[in-house]
Amino acid sequence: MKNLFLGIALLSIVFCLTGLKNGASNTDCGYNKDSMVVVMRIERKVKPENVALFKRSFDACKAEVLAKEPGCLDYSLFQSYHDSTLFCLTETWATKGHHNAHMLLEHTKKHIAETKGINDPSFKSKTNYTYWICPGANAK
Repeated sequence: MKNLFLGIALLSIVFCLTGLKNGASNTDCGYNKDSMVVVMRIERKVKPENVALFKRSFDACKAEVLAKEPGCLDYSLFQSYHDSTLFCLTETWATKGHHNAHMLLEHTKKHIAETKGINDPSFKSKTNYTYWICPGANAK
């Protein structure tokens, strides 16, 4: 339940910042893109026989991420109520460099290897996104 509220709050913040994506350029912020906060939403649909494997692998990876990666601001997995094979992964990183480092770590590589080939090949998400958010954009 805590992850659900955190996810909703995070998405609310992101939606409030859509002006950065739609109307402002990177130079309006004063920061280069690599130093901006990175918010990602990834939708995955896995084959029914792989639901438990995906959740178990994600949970193991998440434990390592939260323990060892201070640049990770959010790393959550949500499972659809109506379709148990549909998942939404949200990630928020302090900078692109933090995300790049995450992709090179052993626990990330292990999760990717464990879940290779488990996706439903007929599914194509239309709602994946990455937002680049200027540091301090919400500061008052």
